[in-house]
Amino acid sequence: TLFAELKKRVGADLESIVYYRGDENHYLIMTPTKQCLVDTGCLKSSDPAGPLLDGSNIEIAELQKLSRDVANYFGLPTTFTPTQSVMAFDFSDTRRHEQAMIFMDSDRGDAIPAHPLPVFLAGDALLEPFWPTGLGCIRGFLGAMDCLSNLQRWTTTKDRDLVARRADAAYQHLKSVDAQTKEMTLKPDCEWRLDPGTRYRGFREP
Repeated sequence: TLFAELKKRVGADLESIVYYRGDENHYLIMTPTKQCLVDTGCLKSSDPAGPLLDGSNIEIAELQKLSRDVANYFGLPTTFTPTQSVMAFDFSDTRRHEQAMIFMDSDRGDAIPAHPLPVFLAGDALLEPFWPTGLGCIRGFLGAMDCLSNLQRWTTTKDRDLVARRADAAYQHLKSVDAQTKEMTLKPDCEWRLDPGTRYRGFREP
């Protein structure tokens, strides 16, 4: 396989790699294993007192060498920009909420009935992205449109269960949006409106 050959040739044991080419720069994001970073000398210690990828535990020169070796393997330029070369950081711990919205009940303690307050989540507050895939922006926009659509439904129906089920249905579709499956999960963006059914393929009103 590609990763097996890469490990054999340059000693880089990767779990994934993403490449972007800009107008002036080549941008490479890779996820080496911890053992790879240890074996290639990129880490000063495999068990530091602080965070594993803290700047004080990184051997920048070795990390640059590893990056150059990988870039060279793929036939990419190996000259770093004057202001930025390499960075090491942990983006493996992504978080997501179980629900895209919740209702906060009134605690006024008086006899005056009050409607519950709907609280909606969107963007990284709802679904923290694995950002090398480039999904954070589009999921943020889709999530914001879901919020507005469900808020609109709440103001017109005041049906708590219906709105909660509708928000959950849209959220399930939002979570399935992936760079590799975009064409299968989303309708053409020229058709997008607030209604989730205009954006998500297979969405059904509850």
